[in-house]
Amino acid sequence: MAYPILPTLPISMASGLKKTPHFNTVVQRPAAGKGVASMSLQPYATWDFEFSLDHIQGNESAASSVVAQFIGMYMLCCGQAGLFLFTDPQDYSCTSAQFGTGDGVTLAFQLQRQIGNFGWDVIQNVNSAPVIQVNGSTVYAGSDYSIDGKGVVTFVSAPASSAVLTWTGTFFYLCRFDADTIDATRVFT
Repeated sequence: MAYPILPTLPISMASGLKKTPHFNTVVQRPAAGKGVASMSLQPYATWDFEFSLDHIQGNESAASSVVAQFIGMYMLCCGQAGLFLFTDPQDYSCTSAQFGTGDGVTLAFQLQRQIGNFGWDVIQNVNSAPVIQVNGSTVYAGSDYSIDGKGVVTFVSAPASSAVLTWTGTFFYLCRFDADTIDATRVFT
């Protein structure tokens, strides 16, 4: 299924783009108040994006206006009912990001990237064919591996034990509007 892609909008014209990693954690606090047990229900973050539509320019009747582009996508998605792809203007690419280490047996590996020196982020929606390398040597789609629509790279032959798997490419964030209404104040001239 091909998702629609939100056109590149001049988000910086508004008040900026807020981006927040989001987890889902269950916390159990005992009655005695000592010690807390917690468990994350998802191993990787999902991302929340927020930006203001205040003071954007254009109108719905001018197809190329920012207002028409954004509201058009919103209408296509029927508010929060549909999904779309979004390019974060400051975070949309990886260069030589490690996504696995071969063990001589495993064929399938999920694309991912490391954020800082600690956190891992799953990449599921590549923008174009990534460059995949095994121990620094480029391998080729079709003859050496395939990639599915969820960012899972499946090799024809299992990468050797200790082989470092890296990828370079661009990606989208899969998004859903968080409400069935939007609030925007337009400046009239």
